[in-house]
Amino acid sequence: MTEARPEHPVIAAWHRRPLSNRVGSRRFRRRMLVATYSAWIAVAVIVKVLSFGPLPPFSLTMILVAANVIIQGVWVGRRTIISTPTLVDAELDERLVQIRNAAFRTAFRVFAGVALIGWIVAMEAMQLQPNDAGRLNAWLIFFGVALLANTLPTAIVAWREPDPIEA
Repeated sequence: MTEARPEHPVIAAWHRRPLSNRVGSRRFRRRMLVATYSAWIAVAVIVKVLSFGPLPPFSLTMILVAANVIIQGVWVGRRTIISTPTLVDAELDERLVQIRNAAFRTAFRVFAGVALIGWIVAMEAMQLQPNDAGRLNAWLIFFGVALLANTLPTAIVAWREPDPIEA
């Protein structure tokens, strides 16, 4: 549903979307991506360090699942050029729609290779470390690839294209 934009600037300012629901500038999208990947690397390092301690492997896996659900939930719930289909009607012109579609095509090509390599590396990790360490490494790889699947189209758009034109 598209909302009507009043002509008067004061009235237009009243109906601003909350910050979490804005597409944001290219710089903001880049910062969000760097923060997301940095947070995931921090979680992976913390889980790997905790694996040398007395925690059982199930609790480490649950920490990974919880971190992944939170990070993925933030990305799926956010409004981005990629994740919001209603933007096609409301805010994206034909050029931005083509950019979005090209980002999806590029992301699927890249992701196919990354998923294949991740699968091979996870299988090797489980073969070389047949105990809980190998399974934990496989889970780390799996959740890292899952995060990449969700964020890669946005990363491609954030690093290739200019900011959308403000109305």
